[in-house]
Amino acid sequence: MAQQTIAIIGAGIGGLAAGCYAQRNGLKTQIFESHSLPGGLCTSWKRNGYTFDGSVHHLAGCREGGPIYQMWEELGAMPRECVFPDRLTQVESPQGEVFCVFVDIDRLEQHMLESFPQDRREILNYTKAVRAFRKYDLLEVSVRRRIELLRYLPAVPLFARRGFPTMASVGARFKNPFLRQAFPTIQYDWPELPAMLHLNMLAQCSRNNYGFPTGGSLPFAQSIATRYQELGGTITYGSRVTKILTKGNRAAGLRLEDGTEFLVDAVISNASAPSTLYQLLDEQLVDPKTRKRFAVPDDSMVMGLQISLGVARDLSNEPQALVLLQDKPVRIADQTLERVPVELYGFDSTLAPNGKSMIKVALSTSYAHWKVLAEQRSRYEAEKARAAEAVIDVLEKRFEGIREQIEVIDVATPLTTERYTANGMNYGPESGNPPMLAMMLSKPLTLPNLQRLQIVGQSAGGGGLNGCAVMGKKAVHSLCKELGIRFGS
Repeated sequence: MAQQTIAIIGAGIGGLAAGCYAQRNGLKTQIFESHSLPGGLCTSWKRNGYTFDGSVHHLAGCREGGPIYQMWEELGAMPRECVFPDRLTQVESPQGEVFCVFVDIDRLEQHMLESFPQDRREILNYTKAVRAFRKYDLLEVSVRRRIELLRYLPAVPLFARRGFPTMASVGARFKNPFLRQAFPTIQYDWPELPAMLHLNMLAQCSRNNYGFPTGGSLPFAQSIATRYQELGGTITYGSRVTKILTKGNRAAGLRLEDGTEFLVDAVISNASAPSTLYQLLDEQLVDPKTRKRFAVPDDSMVMGLQISLGVARDLSNEPQALVLLQDKPVRIADQTLERVPVELYGFDSTLAPNGKSMIKVALSTSYAHWKVLAEQRSRYEAEKARAAEAVIDVLEKRFEGIREQIEVIDVATPLTTERYTANGMNYGPESGNPPMLAMMLSKPLTLPNLQRLQIVGQSAGGGGLNGCAVMGKKAVHSLCKELGIRFGS
């Protein structure tokens, strides 16, 4: 019997993981990647000795022995050196008030009780909930076998009680005005994020289960690409797929931009879900339910504008992240902000020359704003320069003299991301964002009218890097069933 074949579109984390697990199970695979590097959105880039990171904030599965760690180990991404900063973030007001979100829960509790004594009851409730979440990493749900999910049954009342409020609604419970303002911002400055995700994040950081891979996102992705190639897989870079070929009711191959066709037994797409559905497939193959799920273009790009600075200053003693509250709103690109989130990479000395550091400010922005500006290159570049200057003005107030220490300025807009990763405007369901449970389960997207096609990746519902990797594994598992192959691991 001839070895069965799978074509994989995209060398993002989902595509690389799928390739690894397919090769491990005796399938012959080839990944077609339009860029010259692996990783997709999991990437970083170098500018004059500095490494600017575009992806990882907290990597799940850094603690040896856990199920996510085991998956990374299978994919060649672990073991590796990881960094575990002592704070999740630090919020500062113009009046000098400071809220340090220490990952050591005892230290956090002491700091909060000393700083905000009038909120003792709510503080103790908060830290009690964080401690409770140390037992249950929600992101492990996607990688555990069904029988193992029974261990989460005792936590169901905890999840139901703690999980549904947002960070903003929890923050509103505090009496101290500064704490009320600061608390909703402490998880990536997303006030509408479900509080359960923050509790889980902080709890796992306190166990050194979530950390930052030394060297950043690209080396992390490259380690998985290396494992895939060691397993016998092939990555063809600079190959843009223009069509998923079908035969009857199943995916049967790919057509590249140059007209070359590859016939295979199954296809996995790690291209963005909207482009897979609306550009690579015939429209009649997309069922109404799936079409509804990706019906509404979302002009808002979360963290879509990234302003990175290389500075001749040692920031190793600074927090990993800051939220700087402003005494008056500041205008950065198309956003008017009352606070500015800042990421400081002084904790990883490999990202900058000796004694120097990298700073990143990632802000939400409008895709259309940059698309219109790009019609006239000079306007586009001028807006990038103005955005960087506005960020530097904010930083100068916190880090006096830093303006003169800036050696590199790099501004990446949504169009930059689209150009290098083929990930453009987001699309969402008519009813809003996808349910949190779907993100936790990280199940690949399939079409009822088309067999032997699996769609994986962040836009298909994967929760973070680990969710995308899990999707890749599950996609191969499902295809093995369709192809009559026993899935081992």
